Amino acid sequence: MDLNLPKVREFTSKLRFSPNEGSIWLEDRRMVLLHAEAFSSLREELIASLGVDTARGLLTRIGYAAGCRDAEMAWKMVGNQASMADLLRTGAILHALQGFVLPENLPQPDAVILQGNEYYAEWLWKNSIEDEAHIALHGIGSHAVCWTEVGYSTGYLSTCAGQRILVREIECRAMGNPHCRNVAKPASRWDDAAEDLRFLEPQPAPPTKVYMPGKAAEVPAAAPAIAPSAFAGETPHDLVVGASTAFHLLRHKVLRVAPTNATVLLLGESGVGKSLIARDVHRNSRRAHLPFVEVNCAAIPEQLIESELFGVERGAYSGATTSRAGRFEFADGGTIFLDEIGTLSMTAQGKLLRVLQNGELERLGSSKTLRTNVRVIAATNENLQTAVREGRFREDLFFRLNVFPLLIQPLRERRDDIPLLTEVLLTRFSKRHDRPVLGITSRAMQAVMHHQWPGNIRELENVLERGVILAQDGELIDMHHLFSIDNALNTPSLLGINGTGTLTQHGDEAARDSSASESIDAMAEEIVRQGKVSMSDMDDAMTRAAVKQAGGNISRAATLLGVTRAQLDYRVKKLDD
Repeated sequence: MDLNLPKVREFTSKLRFSPNEGSIWLEDRRMVLLHAEAFSSLREELIASLGVDTARGLLTRIGYAAGCRDAEMAWKMVGNQASMADLLRTGAILHALQGFVLPENLPQPDAVILQGNEYYAEWLWKNSIEDEAHIALHGIGSHAVCWTEVGYSTGYLSTCAGQRILVREIECRAMGNPHCRNVAKPASRWDDAAEDLRFLEPQPAPPTKVYMPGKAAEVPAAAPAIAPSAFAGETPHDLVVGASTAFHLLRHKVLRVAPTNATVLLLGESGVGKSLIARDVHRNSRRAHLPFVEVNCAAIPEQLIESELFGVERGAYSGATTSRAGRFEFADGGTIFLDEIGTLSMTAQGKLLRVLQNGELERLGSSKTLRTNVRVIAATNENLQTAVREGRFREDLFFRLNVFPLLIQPLRERRDDIPLLTEVLLTRFSKRHDRPVLGITSRAMQAVMHHQWPGNIRELENVLERGVILAQDGELIDMHHLFSIDNALNTPSLLGINGTGTLTQHGDEAARDSSASESIDAMAEEIVRQGKVSMSDMDDAMTRAAVKQAGGNISRAATLLGVTRAQLDYRVKKLDD
């Protein structure tokens, strides 16, 4: 499965330079050119400023994101019926085309089995830009240094497989070896996977030096404990995992705000995991050993919400036979999570505002003021500013809640998280239902990656749990296991190949025709730009292609071209003259 020149030329034909727009395109992805010296300088600046571990983590995660993106692009290039060997060969070509490294000695096609726990591969890297940069500045050392390439391969293979495939560089030119040698296995098969996988998780920033006139002071950055790795073993149900840039930015914000007492407002669509993020904030806070109380405000009747939140005194209303503490009192010292806070009544909003302002509350039917020390985390999928303008939400309460807003992106905007979430969820549901599935097929993983997920992570959980239940023991989960009930594959978000070989969306016929026309127009523009082919040559090429596709059947070939049999027969005879 080594690289071959015809295949490389096929991919280089998809590279487009547009100086008038200041852009470079590989297929439908925008690319950039970067001087090798500039990359080397950036790498060295990161090491000098942040330390080796933090710099390695940043470069590994950058590579991981690039690998995930290229895996999606590879699916489009080779088609949804491509073999795993085709996908891996495509990834090697893309990586080489981008100038980072030359992969060699790749596994043979008949040895490529990426699903399940049996995957194992070794290959070489030559001409690595990273080891060249490192050796030039630091010479030969004792550690492997191709961090970006390791992240790229891990992201690419993980996306293709639907599970975390960990790539480890066991030999490196920076260690004095003749070439860089790599081994890839599922993370579960590495005894010490956490040692490498920790570089795929956000890390606390090192102490930052702040320079003032005449003096310099060390200001230590907050460094709360990061939740244990989700990749090396069993994953708790409330552990937040992800690999996308959006996830890492969110995670960094969580780690910054968690040790404080600031009120946090979680924003995002239904099903994105606001409850999990709230628990993550609490778990990384100084209140982690104290109560975490979760309240779904939308699930409590309006006439009971005040008594549920703030408590009730005996006789406050008919049926109140005993005094009872509210959720705020139960959460004293810890954290209270108010989900769907936009549904609170105006009266409850007023009492909540008082708690946020001075930590005081009164039980329903009581005039006695109680003090409470509670950290509030609120969540909503509604635009509270719109609710304020419409008079449904108090403006002063909105400003009290909006101290530290965290927007959680929908799953369709952080697709790099899907392979990791798929692996974690399949492991969880296999244990829950005692169904030992091997993994997920490449075709099913492609469908999962391209689905729009209007229900976000909650919908992904339902689909994967359905797949685990429907699949036979020891079987790979395929598309018919995932989408057998709601027929989600018919949504226009999924991509497929039409009769002309063009990538189109399933669904509306006009959309497919439009996509095909745009592809043909782009091809024609490129041919005309090169100026090497005449109209007569194009007619002849189309005629030969149609006859070949039809197996020599002139009538069928004429149907493919949309002409009469007589017209095509005339063109074929001209070719023979």
